[in-house]
Amino acid sequence: MDQSESGLTGTTTGTASERTIEVLFEIELPDDCSCPLSDPDADIENVHNQIDDGVCHAEMTVSDETGTPRVLHSTNQVGDACLCLAFSEVGCVPRTRRVDGDSLFIETYVSDRSVISELVEQLQPAAERVRLRRLTSRQDNKTESDPATVDLACLTTKQREAAIIAVDEGYYQQPRETTLDDLASTLGISKSALSQRLNAVESKLATAAFDP
Repeated sequence: MDQSESGLTGTTTGTASERTIEVLFEIELPDDCSCPLSDPDADIENVHNQIDDGVCHAEMTVSDETGTPRVLHSTNQVGDACLCLAFSEVGCVPRTRRVDGDSLFIETYVSDRSVISELVEQLQPAAERVRLRRLTSRQDNKTESDPATVDLACLTTKQREAAIIAVDEGYYQQPRETTLDDLASTLGISKSALSQRLNAVESKLATAAFDP
């Protein structure tokens, strides 16, 4: 974050807003990705990113084969296909939790569910695949230590793909911004097959969220 953004210089006044939804993404990077996280030479423990004047600065705490922690600093020119830029475009702060092969597990907070579909749309040019793995909603009548959590790992790969596209295309908006026929065409499956997948998604998520 720049100093001007955090209200540390001049007369700029910072603002704060509550973020009630925690989201965990699994993001698979393409083979030609220039992001330093795409090909780490050691186990990454945590990552901090900052975009400054079109340059992405990253500091990674890594552990080598002996378990000794090291801090690596990298700089990359920000392009259209940049994960950090995607999060920045929707006002979200990414926190890389772990790297597993070609996949990054990145956590962030959003103010409402509509931001999730916007973020997925921004991430798609930078990623080979985006999976929504977990969503935690911290409701008004719950304390921070008592979250209502929906673990999206209960969905199959095809179900997650269908759900992400449905949300991204506005299928769950009121009024709907797309039809089941259009979504089925995008996925290359029949309308009945898509309907079954989305019904399974809704059933699993409802059970995960409300089953005591």
